[in-house]
Amino acid sequence: FQDMQKSEMELDIFTYSIIIEGMCKAGKVEDAWKLFCSLNLRGVKPNVVTFTTMISGFCRKGLKEEASALFRKMKEDGPLPNSGTYNTLIRANLLDGDKTASAELINEMKSCGFAADASTFGLVTNMLHDGRLNKSFLDMLS
Repeated sequence: FQDMQKSEMELDIFTYSIIIEGMCKAGKVEDAWKLFCSLNLRGVKPNVVTFTTMISGFCRKGLKEEASALFRKMKEDGPLPNSGTYNTLIRANLLDGDKTASAELINEMKSCGFAADASTFGLVTNMLHDGRLNKSFLDMLS
């Protein structure tokens, strides 16, 4: 990343989103967050993919409060969350055992016109089979 900056290459939001994703996947969520927070100073506006990537990074690291705060910021200031954002948070809450938050997010997602993706359906199905969820969750997704 530093080499790219030194080369004075013009970096756009797509490039920054990929860098942030790489940092998060490498477990460097704090570094990704610093970069995310610096985007406006760099003249680059984060898009829904950038926000969702950062939320996903927080969730993978177990930083649910930070993920929720960033999600609220999206809803207040934009860009508005998309299906991917909702599904990321629903899966994180389900894996964390927070059925109430998951149900609230599912209802909110549906009211916004979005649907569960294959990954969320798969997780709910697996959790049904091993007894961690009841059928009402699957019905909620339909």
